[in-house]
Amino acid sequence: MSFVRKPRPYSSGLPGTPPLPSVPPAPARRVRPARPPRAPRPPLPRAGWPGAVTALAALGAVLVLLVGLSGLWNSAARDWQFRSAAAGVTDVVR
Repeated sequence: MSFVRKPRPYSSGLPGTPPLPSVPPAPARRVRPARPPRAPRPPLPRAGWPGAVTALAALGAVLVLLVGLSGLWNSAARDWQFRSAAAGVTDVVR
């Protein structure tokens, strides 16, 4: 028993089919006029890694300063409220 397929004949023995109708040729494509070459763009300034790291460090420093100054302001406001309340209590006691 052989597992190799036998070659098939090219013709099945059936009558041939009529030839397909010919397709008219496609219309010629319109050719675009050549564009003038674009002017080369000037090179854009690019920020490198050192500039990006410096900018992030500056933003971090600004954030730390804002948080610190906000804390100082809150502390001073709390002290002012406490002194104001203490002055009111001493006025009532007198």
